[in-house]
Amino acid sequence: MTEKEQAPRPPGRPRSEAAGRAILDAARALVLRHGYAGVTTQMIADAAGTGKQTIYRRWSSKPELVLDAFMAHARDRIDLPTGDNEPVEEALVGFLTRLFGALAETGSAVRGLMAYAQNDADFRAQLKERLIGPRRKALRAILEAAVMRGELPESADLDTTVTALYGAMWYRLMLDEPMDAAFAARLAAFALAGLRRPVERRRM
Repeated sequence: MTEKEQAPRPPGRPRSEAAGRAILDAARALVLRHGYAGVTTQMIADAAGTGKQTIYRRWSSKPELVLDAFMAHARDRIDLPTGDNEPVEEALVGFLTRLFGALAETGSAVRGLMAYAQNDADFRAQLKERLIGPRRKALRAILEAAVMRGELPESADLDTTVTALYGAMWYRLMLDEPMDAAFAARLAAFALAGLRRPVERRRM
């Protein structure tokens, strides 16, 4: 018996990274074209050149698949590592510029996902936890690092700042207003000026 014959064959079909990427790309492209509610799992399978069972071996539901498709896009376009000593202005502008650049490609679909989520609590929770949450955490990490380096005061209200930055992003996204590198720079400057402003004590 040869060495090849002695080696046991793993049970089931091996998962193909190429097939998985094709499914994710198809899901994102279809949601961009038709909106979340207008896309079925069968449409995704047909566009990816695979079967529904291949999809269900990887994803238990359409929401899970679609969110994975947009998570993959976010990781590719937004989640780039920053240097530990990168000045906060550069790190923040870079993050916002990448975020806005990603939304320039997928903004219409993200608006649709958010709209659908308003009437589906489970989907809304997944959207927040899996797509929005990691980006907010990355943004806060940039500000926390700046506090640790002494670029921002320890009293800086990071939670409110992260909420305000994302609020500005969602406002412009929902109204289809432009978000570009210039706006990223202005928004970052505005946020950092507020963080560095001394907190005035209330009069007793």
